[in-house]
Amino acid sequence: MKKIDSVFVSTLYYGINKAVIDIMGTGGMVLGRRTSYYMIKLLKDMNILKEKMNNEEIRDLFVNTFGLSEDLVIEDNEDEVIFNVVNPTLDLFLGKIMEEGINPYVCPFIHLLSSIYEETGNSKLMLKQVIPEHNKAKLIFKKIK
Repeated sequence: MKKIDSVFVSTLYYGINKAVIDIMGTGGMVLGRRTSYYMIKLLKDMNILKEKMNNEEIRDLFVNTFGLSEDLVIEDNEDEVIFNVVNPTLDLFLGKIMEEGINPYVCPFIHLLSSIYEETGNSKLMLKQVIPEHNKAKLIFKKIK
């Protein structure tokens, strides 16, 4: 089976985000949320995504099914959920948006990951901070109660 190269996917996400910013500005955040809604709907229709997944199932989906990173460590505490994305395959995309200070409105890690996590029924999430580290990105979400 042929696979799509991560350079192509990185440049696609980069181009989409640049275009969203040019056309919509900060309104792009709504587009990112809506995009994840339709992605989740399609993934459910394809029986790839199931209801109320646990952390290990979410990790398996992003690491093994989607191939988006080498590992995904989920930390859930009282006020925050932290997704530690280890060796992301879209490192070109993530590095470029961080370098340019671009808000990633359409990003598989941010809206898709948080939306899938929200479906566990634990809580709603709001992006608080993205911390790029060497071969890792920390996505910190505030729990909305």
